[in-house]
Formats: sequence, C-alpha cells, structure tokens
Amino acid sequence: MASRNSPYARCYYLRGGGDCAAAAAIQARLLEYGLCSYFTWDPRPPRWRFFYESDLSRQQIESALGTLRERFTVEVTE
Repeated sequence: MASRNSPYARCYYLRGGGDCAAAAAIQARLLEYGLCSYFTWDPRPPRWRFFYESDLSRQQIESALGTLRERFTVEVTE
C-alpha cells in the first residue's frame, strides 16, 4: 500500500549495484510511471536503494527496466 497522500496504489524498494549514476539511470527509466524517493546507500550488496511508488506491478517494473535490471543487479521488493 502506498503512503496516505500518494496517488499511487503500490510501493516498492529497489536495490542495485553501481554508483549514483546507476541509481539515476534506474530512476530515469521509472519516473514516467511513478515517484522515486528516499535514496540511500545500502550497507550490504547491492549498494544503493530507493523507495518507489507506482500503480505498476513488480513484473511491469522489471519489464520497464529492461536490460538495466541485469546490468545493475536490480532487486524489486514490496
């Protein structure tokens, strides 16, 4: 469930490898479908993570990421 003031129905954590540019590339791919927030470094691999609110399912998010998902070892969790 998304936050109280959010227009979106679902929320996820996305985690992956790489530097800030990798996280920015993932966020750029998803911005048209939802809201990215709370970017931070994860103390365990994968290295970065952020919170994502959207109406997309996990499978749709993974599909939207395309080859970036494998390149940056992206994990999507609810």
